[in-house]
Amino acid sequence: MKETRIFAAPVEVRAESSDGATITGYGAVFDVQYDVAGMFTEQVGRSAFVKTIKERYDDLAVVSYHDADRVLGTTSSGTARIWVDERGLPYEANLDLEDPDGLSMYRKVKTGKVRQSSFSFEVIRDSWEERDGAPPLRTLDEVRLWEVSPVLWGANPATQVDLKRAARSLATKTDTDADTLEAALAEGKLADVLRRDDDTGTPSGEPPAGAPADTSPPEPKRQPTIADTL
Repeated sequence: MKETRIFAAPVEVRAESSDGATITGYGAVFDVQYDVAGMFTEQVGRSAFVKTIKERYDDLAVVSYHDADRVLGTTSSGTARIWVDERGLPYEANLDLEDPDGLSMYRKVKTGKVRQSSFSFEVIRDSWEERDGAPPLRTLDEVRLWEVSPVLWGANPATQVDLKRAARSLATKTDTDADTLEAALAEGKLADVLRRDDDTGTPSGEPPAGAPADTSPPEPKRQPTIADTL
């Protein structure tokens, strides 16, 4: 399942010409902890995009509002660039102002109506840390990146979360039933499930460190869609 996260890092117009404009922003920012719909705390780890950028760079795109039918730029055509730096996942897109989608996004960014960015992804590897008096902390150690997108809303809510994937991952690290964890995540009661049993003193489990980065299989190439030809 694809997931999305929104970051409050600004997107802005960097350059303009008579027939085009370049926007730039950050699709993600590293090591910033944010609440995921009241279920747990999450952050993007510094290794999250290394493999996906290397192996599927030509399959990436910048689109409007995560809509694949509203392409702003693609890495394969050279009209978009996505990379990793010390802060996070910066991107640029060369907007075609003769394209209604390009013109619309240019005006929205230029006038400050669209000020945030988001990225669409699938989790490959994550790790969990249980914390006293605070929700568990999930770190996205490796993801499969699909696209980045200028978006309207900020403040980093999780707009889509793969509860089954998160529950399975946490279950292997806490020796807890995955279905129980999924229900607890959906109900915002994860802390209750993971709390140590005061009567027995038996912990629900301790999460080990994440697996080495080179254990995941090569990433598949995305099949071309109609949106890629726009």
